[in-house]
Amino acid sequence: YPRPDKKVGNEPQVGVVNGLAVYGPNLGTVIDIEAVANPAMKGTGQLYVTGIVDEEEMGGSGRTIRRKSMARGSVENVLTVLRNECSVEPRDFDLHVNFPGGIPLDGPSAGVAIATALYSAMTGKACDGRLALTGELSIRGYIKPVGGIVAKIEAAKQAGCTRVLIPRDNWQQSFTDNKGIEIIAIDRLQEAIDQAIQLVSTKATPGIVSTDLLAASPSATLGS
Repeated sequence: YPRPDKKVGNEPQVGVVNGLAVYGPNLGTVIDIEAVANPAMKGTGQLYVTGIVDEEEMGGSGRTIRRKSMARGSVENVLTVLRNECSVEPRDFDLHVNFPGGIPLDGPSAGVAIATALYSAMTGKACDGRLALTGELSIRGYIKPVGGIVAKIEAAKQAGCTRVLIPRDNWQQSFTDNKGIEIIAIDRLQEAIDQAIQLVSTKATPGIVSTDLLAASPSATLGS
C-alpha cells in the first residue's frame, strides 16, 4: 500500500533510488527502486523483475485482452538506453530490479529512476539518498513528461528529499518559488545520472549486499 509518510534516508546507497508515483487524485508518494547487478559470463546475463504485476487482463463484452505491465516494459527499454548511451553492457550482468512495498505500479514514469538504479548497481557508484526523480525514458535517452508532477514534488518534499529531478517539459515557472526542495529540469538520462551520482562518494556501503536470484523467475535473457 502507498506510504505517504515514508522518509528517505540520508546515506547514499548503491543501486537504490527514490522514484515517485501517484496513487490517487493529487496524491503522490515516494517509492523505493532497488537494483542488483551480479557479473555473469559475457553476453549471458538475465533480467529479474519483482514487486510488480507481470500481466493484467482487461475484458468486456465477451472479449479479454492480456497486456504486459508497462512498468516491466520500462525496465526492458532501460537496458537498451544504458547499452547505447552510458557505456555499460547489461548483458554481462544478472540484473535484479525490485519494487518493494506492494505499491501497484503501472506506467512508464519510473523509467529514469530504474535506469539510474541499474547504472549505479553495474558501476558500484552510490546514489544520493536525498534525491528523488521521475520521468519516462525514451530508447534514445530522452526524458519524456509524466503526469501528477505537482503531487510527486510535494511527496518528495514531505519525505525529506532536498532535490527532485523532473522532465523539462513538466517545468512550470511557479517551481522557482518552491521552498524546501530544489526542482531540477532535465532532458537526458546522462543528466540524471550526473545529478544522482557525482555529488556522493563511490565508497558508500551498498544498500543491498546480496540477493537470492533463485527466488525470482528470470523474465528474459538479456542477449535475446
